[in-house]
Amino acid sequence: MKNILKTIAIAAIIATGAVSTSCEDMMTVDTGDKAYRNAQDTLYSYRGIMRAMQDVAERQIILGEIRGDLVSSTQYTTDTLYAISNFENPQDGTCSMLQIRDYYNIINNCNFYIHYADTNQLKSNIKYMLPEYAQVKTIRAWAYLQLVKNYKEVPYITKPIDKLSIVENFDYDNDVVNKDNLIDKILEDGLQNFVDMRYPQHGGSNTEAFGTLNNGAVEISNRLIMIPVRVVLGDLYLLRGANSNDYAKAAQYYYEFLKREETPQPNQCYAYFGRSSNGVIDANSFEADGIMGPTEWGRWASTYVNSRTSELISMIPSSANAGYGKMLTRVADIFGYSTSSSQRTTDSSSTESNAEDEDQSSGAIQVTRTNKRQYAPSNAYQDVVNQQTYLRQRVINTSSGETEATAIENCDARYYGSVEPYTYANEQGLNEAYPLCCKAARGGTFYYTIPTYRKTLVWLRMAEAINRAGYPEFAFAILKDGINKYTLPTIGKEYIDKFEEDFGYQIYTHKTEANTFIYLNPDDKTFFEKGENGDFAACSLTDEEIKENYVVYQDTIGKLLYNDENAMYYVTDSVRLKDFNKFLDFSDDMWNETYGIHARGTGMNDLSSSKNIITNIGGNYDRTYYDYDRLLNLQLGDNANPALQDSINAVENIIVDELALETAFEGNRFTDLVRIAEHKNAAGFDGTEWLAKKIANRGTKAPTSQAAGVEGYNADLYAKLKNQTNWYFAVPK
Repeated sequence: MKNILKTIAIAAIIATGAVSTSCEDMMTVDTGDKAYRNAQDTLYSYRGIMRAMQDVAERQIILGEIRGDLVSSTQYTTDTLYAISNFENPQDGTCSMLQIRDYYNIINNCNFYIHYADTNQLKSNIKYMLPEYAQVKTIRAWAYLQLVKNYKEVPYITKPIDKLSIVENFDYDNDVVNKDNLIDKILEDGLQNFVDMRYPQHGGSNTEAFGTLNNGAVEISNRLIMIPVRVVLGDLYLLRGANSNDYAKAAQYYYEFLKREETPQPNQCYAYFGRSSNGVIDANSFEADGIMGPTEWGRWASTYVNSRTSELISMIPSSANAGYGKMLTRVADIFGYSTSSSQRTTDSSSTESNAEDEDQSSGAIQVTRTNKRQYAPSNAYQDVVNQQTYLRQRVINTSSGETEATAIENCDARYYGSVEPYTYANEQGLNEAYPLCCKAARGGTFYYTIPTYRKTLVWLRMAEAINRAGYPEFAFAILKDGINKYTLPTIGKEYIDKFEEDFGYQIYTHKTEANTFIYLNPDDKTFFEKGENGDFAACSLTDEEIKENYVVYQDTIGKLLYNDENAMYYVTDSVRLKDFNKFLDFSDDMWNETYGIHARGTGMNDLSSSKNIITNIGGNYDRTYYDYDRLLNLQLGDNANPALQDSINAVENIIVDELALETAFEGNRFTDLVRIAEHKNAAGFDGTEWLAKKIANRGTKAPTSQAAGVEGYNADLYAKLKNQTNWYFAVPK
């Protein structure tokens, strides 16, 4: 590590003598007055930092996936990548994927900026440097987060390395960070003070507040190269997960981020789940109904529009050709796409436009499919997909518009957005199927962004945090129905032991008679019931009769939800009330259009034209299959009355499957598994065994099997992963 930091120091000493950078690309921009070192030097500007981010963008995807359980190597996998994906742990610096110095280059760029930026500089009486300063601190925290996730424990340095003496005097034994102390270091640095800081406005080529940058093919909003402070802080607390308080803080940061978004969930995605209205649908053909065929789902990048209400939160951009900067094509390359850049040049002076009198270049990344993919969707991934049930609306009468629901077993429609079918004629002239991981490219389309965060990922991490904070019912509600005041879950079915409630109405239902309710009046602690005419009257039952025949019906966190002749207040029991957290308050109308994450792949009404929050939220998916009690029973077997920790562990496993279905091939998988395995270990479950089996079974036909003799089971991988040291890359000596 000392040698790497020395290299960075030497490079920094040379670079700081420069007056300006030598090339102009999409990351070069005039951002106005600079209050840090060398006013004309863009090496340590925000765009310079983003150029450094491009150097690690693709390895985040590749290293995160090839070590996980959702992809498998092929005969075309290079020796170096094969060694990484099989945890042979090659030394850092032996390939471009293992260059820890690139992360420290980002950090050093940030350190220079933070050290020299004068945040007290005023323009129009505004401290104009603060928004960008906050973003640089956020990026530095993000870089350390990635280092800890990949290397476990690394040196923590916040001074700009521009002198060899800084490296020589650094305390390599004690000044280090890991998952347990990184959040403390970040809080000491004061990142939490910038949670409400606006994003910097860099101007641009149009009238958008944030402006755009041109990568040679598309315009990308400057807003999308910003990382939200709250999401990074949530990730840091979730990574540590020392106790329920850490999980609650993580959930709170995720919740506050989503609540401040104009659209907390991307409703433009509804179009992907619409039902066909053109003609009678072939019941035997999933793709023929127009709901979720490859053509529709293949437009993965269209969820990443440059808008505040889109799915994409932040990303690292790729250029269309070398003239515009760094081209990030390696992810597409290893997943089976051959890439090349075209470039078009036009002499604007020969046109009648008002463009400047100079040549303007543009281009595009062209992709073609190939059978020489280095990594393919694994059998484990296919198995998770095949465990799902998709429910579609079939048109059975075109004149009346009559439809019927038809269940399709062994299907999650997100598979068609993640995997592209490709048939290739082999040397014998026979057609072979080569499914390709297509989130980086599909057919002839290249996607020019490397996403770092998107909203659905934040929802899933919030579900993970809420679950570990002690509320598995709420976490599952995020997956099943979405969560708002109309869909708040039941968090208890305890028999009534006492009737003293601190506030609100408590509702109880008869144990055997459906739709028979009684209500507790919080003012005088008496019960009442609703008569046939809708009026409420005192309950004639005795306390003993109530105890014997009634149970808590709806036991939810909160306050007044809605109150008319058909509804009452719902509150928690007094024991859980003291644990009330703001991140469980979904009573605001802004949450009314949320929907279940699972419905993104297993069926949803088209809400794009008409949104009825009562009838449409949750969509058409098979509720019989995707049921809390049923799925917990699959996880827990005959454990009819599981302890809270058992339920939390079971829901966590369900979230892991949902992460596979929703975020496959996006670069998060292995570090997700490591984080969750650590949480299981801390809770008294064998997370090490769980992770080792999961990855050792990635090539099996039945990856959920725990038997060592299953076809494709890798005993060597299992043995390696039982040693947690192999979960991380070795920091160079």
